[in-house]
Amino acid sequence: MKNTDDILSNEEILPLSKNLKNWNALDYTMVWITMTVGALAWEYPWFGVFLGIPWYLSVFLVFSGNLITLIPMIIQSHAGAKYGIAEPQITRSRWGVWGAFFPSAVRAIIGAGWWGINAFIISEVIVGLYLKFSGQLQMVIAPLLSSGSANSFTISLAVPRLFWSVFIITIIAELILLYFSPILKGQEPLRKMSKIVGPIVLFSMVLLFIFEGISNGWDFSELSKISVSSADVLVLIVFMAGNMSSWLTMAISMPDLTRFAKSQKSQVLGQVILPFIYSFIGLLGILGSAMAINTVHATVIDPVLLTLLTAPSYLSIIILIPILMETFAVNTLANLLPPGYDISNFYPKKINWFTGVIIAVIIGLAIGAWSFLGDAYGFMVNWLNTYGIALGGIVGINVADYVFIRKFNIEIDSLYSRQGVYRYFKGINPMSVIAFVISIIPGYTYLLGIKSMYPFYSLGPLLSLSLSLLLYIILMKIKHW
Repeated sequence: MKNTDDILSNEEILPLSKNLKNWNALDYTMVWITMTVGALAWEYPWFGVFLGIPWYLSVFLVFSGNLITLIPMIIQSHAGAKYGIAEPQITRSRWGVWGAFFPSAVRAIIGAGWWGINAFIISEVIVGLYLKFSGQLQMVIAPLLSSGSANSFTISLAVPRLFWSVFIITIIAELILLYFSPILKGQEPLRKMSKIVGPIVLFSMVLLFIFEGISNGWDFSELSKISVSSADVLVLIVFMAGNMSSWLTMAISMPDLTRFAKSQKSQVLGQVILPFIYSFIGLLGILGSAMAINTVHATVIDPVLLTLLTAPSYLSIIILIPILMETFAVNTLANLLPPGYDISNFYPKKINWFTGVIIAVIIGLAIGAWSFLGDAYGFMVNWLNTYGIALGGIVGINVADYVFIRKFNIEIDSLYSRQGVYRYFKGINPMSVIAFVISIIPGYTYLLGIKSMYPFYSLGPLLSLSLSLLLYIILMKIKHW
């Protein structure tokens, strides 16, 4: 590296040496199994059902949304694998060395929000197991279940002091793992963790499904009662767009992991499993929770609560410990590791990656995104679709620049220099800013009270991604930097 500005670099964010690029396709497959096979994957199609979508169409839309997201994810991952650099530094080529602060901040905030959601689920598993083995579960859950209000918040409301104490311990444990997973040693603990957790959690989710099937005589009769459609086309689009949004954070940040890839083949083949495994677990969730209605006489879509209510104690351990491990792992890989890079990017000279992780935790606690878990509409629309509009605008610019403007090539030295080709106008690329702002206006005007704009809002990242991609290409052709 030459002409590197200290203010724009530290040894963690410079291109990795070849000896650290040793992740293969199986590593990335295990990463995606670890990140996707869990409580939320089981629940996602049910959110569609509660919005009036037939269960089979809901599963298909889960698959479609994730398949669409996979395309820009693999494109974005290409730069990480090719140059051995993380996403915030790649983003400097599109937004400018100073302009990159904005998309980094957006991604960090949303990632931190997801961290809070998963930390909440981890605490739910631990406290739920405690209640079951202490004989308090039925006493705590039964009144809420009979009133129809049992959901992901049930355990936290029942024993708040214990729940939030476990929540704090979870945070400390995650920080300890990341502290002992330094970037300059290839983050080997994270890679090894995925190879262990991925297969185990996949087995546990299949086991839960089989248990519910055997316990209820494989009775799928309840499916006919939840397959009546009342959703219009816009609701279908909102749901699919929400499923796009669920992994759009990683469509931006996968270079943080693919910078360790042995080759492009490794990262591509390793990631294609995403839509298949996510929709598969969603299908198990629909069928498993539907069969369990015969036992609990309620629709319990949370696999943690479902396991606690229906499975014997020994089986609860076998099923829930892997879910606990998976949620812990995805919170580390997807929700703390990338924001650490983003926040470090603001002042690499003074803020290293782990300090960025700590700041991300503070942001996540302030957001409190776990509050969206109790309501299907709130989760899919107020959370996923709302932030998806912003991320779609960023992803569109990323794809447009790397594929159509740069032709898959980046001037590496300029990423770390205030005087390089990515200086643009005082360190900011005005074309990125213009394309982004215009692309999100149609969606966000609905949130400002213009109800006639709901069709544009329902398109979420589908619209903002398409608009920003096209606008960026046009603007960069007009003003060639």
